[in-house]
Amino acid sequence: MHIGFRYHVATLVAVFFSLFLGILVGSIIFQDDLLVKEQNSIINELESKFAQLQNKTKELQADLRQAELKEALLNEGWALIRGALIAGMLSDRQIVLFTNTDSTSAKRLATVLNDAGAKIHAAYRWPSEADDVETFAAELAALNLENPIAVAWVDQEFQGEAKQVLDYMKTLKWQVCILQPFTSGTNLADYGQDALVINIGDTYLGELAMVWGLSAGATGVYGRGSATALLPALDEE
Repeated sequence: MHIGFRYHVATLVAVFFSLFLGILVGSIIFQDDLLVKEQNSIINELESKFAQLQNKTKELQADLRQAELKEALLNEGWALIRGALIAGMLSDRQIVLFTNTDSTSAKRLATVLNDAGAKIHAAYRWPSEADDVETFAAELAALNLENPIAVAWVDQEFQGEAKQVLDYMKTLKWQVCILQPFTSGTNLADYGQDALVINIGDTYLGELAMVWGLSAGATGVYGRGSATALLPALDEE
């Protein structure tokens, strides 16, 4: 439910609860005509405000439906043109995906990478404190991939175990791309020296930055804020 709609519903409940409580207390304590007139005046005012809130709620619901339709249209349009922008840029490159949540982000990234011609070889979760980092690293080494690419979706704080695995991938000469959502507050600029870091990974531009950057072998931070640039240059070496 939209946050604005929830706010107005809560407001309506609070208003009517206050009205009921006031009438109940007043009717018990006072019984004169003046109180009744005052109560009627309050009721009329509250009814007017209630009608205004109802109209505002209907407007918010209509705006929400329009926003949802717009988002669906943009997603459909982007899916149609994305292929033309990234087709074949990662042909036959082997990808290993890493995530730290069970979100749909990994599926979306896999779709984009497949559109670019890459092959998803394996998918893992970032190791947690309970995992054996050495065993996990040995499993990665045993994949024995040629020029692999590690694509990591990071929407939480980077744990020490994840950093160790990332450092180990560097020693294996893996090409590494780290994507963060637009709202992420985790600063991974230090990894931009050896990896492609994109801090707008949940946007259309983030998808382009991932494919273009990997195709060009780029490193650095791309996206918003103090990033190197919004998008990697296609001719970057």
